[in-house]
Amino acid sequence: MRVKQLLLAIPKILVPGLMTLLCQNTSAQTETHAEHIQKTFYQQKEFEVYENVGFFKTYKNTLSFYNKKMALSFSGGHAVQGLALTSKLPDIQLLAEARITYQLNENLQVYSLGKYISKPINNSGMSQTYMNPSFEQSELGLGVKANIYDLEFDMGPQLILDTQSLNTNNSLRINTKISKKF
Repeated sequence: MRVKQLLLAIPKILVPGLMTLLCQNTSAQTETHAEHIQKTFYQQKEFEVYENVGFFKTYKNTLSFYNKKMALSFSGGHAVQGLALTSKLPDIQLLAEARITYQLNENLQVYSLGKYISKPINNSGMSQTYMNPSFEQSELGLGVKANIYDLEFDMGPQLILDTQSLNTNNSLRINTKISKKF
């Protein structure tokens, strides 16, 4: 119960504090330095299919603040995810995400993220993809991304949060992803 209350309080504390910090830094600097903090807004759709297992789609709106070294982004939207061999409709869930990224050098960055996925707003609130790390889940994580030639490495610990049974079954995993650019 305490972990759930803490997770619900994080956005209330973190968002105003970070916004205040960003606003103080831009207002305290001269006009030439104020241009270094930029902001963007973009929409993103992600679609992943796991053959004979299931799929997920996410639709996000993201607001980002960044400069040369650091980026802070907030996302909100919804996810549609489900299993392949089921008679149930796919789950429709709301999502919110915050991510902080720090660029150490041209090829190396560290990041932290927090993501919350609600219970399904359909299917009587029972998720088909509950606590399955292949699908979108509520999580807290840290990581390191490295770009070497055309390869991107992403590694770090992630804690998948059990938001349906009062956080008694949290699952820690080491996330490892290797991507090749074409």
